[in-house]
Amino acid sequence: MDGFDEKIRERCEALIAVVQGVRPFYLQATEYNKAFIETTVGAALFYLPTRKSLWTGKISREAKERGEKSPDHPFPRKIAAAEILSMDWENDTDPVNSLSKLYKEKYGVYNYVSKRENKALQQVQKKGLFTTPEEAYEQVGIELIEG
Repeated sequence: MDGFDEKIRERCEALIAVVQGVRPFYLQATEYNKAFIETTVGAALFYLPTRKSLWTGKISREAKERGEKSPDHPFPRKIAAAEILSMDWENDTDPVNSLSKLYKEKYGVYNYVSKRENKALQQVQKKGLFTTPEEAYEQVGIELIEG
């Protein structure tokens, strides 16, 4: 395990402790409080380590043509947070490893898009609107190509 993986594992250990602590309250909370907790856990995801190996290798045609690169996580943080908070971590034999893997394979990966596309994506990546990364990209007309 390299230093990057070790840092992710350490942060995921802390994040799992937070999630397990707040989850009982979250499951019975009002929608208002659920949204607040999701924002908080989503922010924690934002602070997990990142590096180029998490880049999918994809860039939007527009970003490539304009020569600008804005990283976009196809799976929005707040949606990821809601998913993490809904998981039954207590019955996972190694929740830290499971979350680390999810981060490296799903929540932490990113594509490059243009600044305009990034702003447009924010409108369709909201809870209640977001279904899949592919659909979100299609809705705003993003064509991904090899970077």
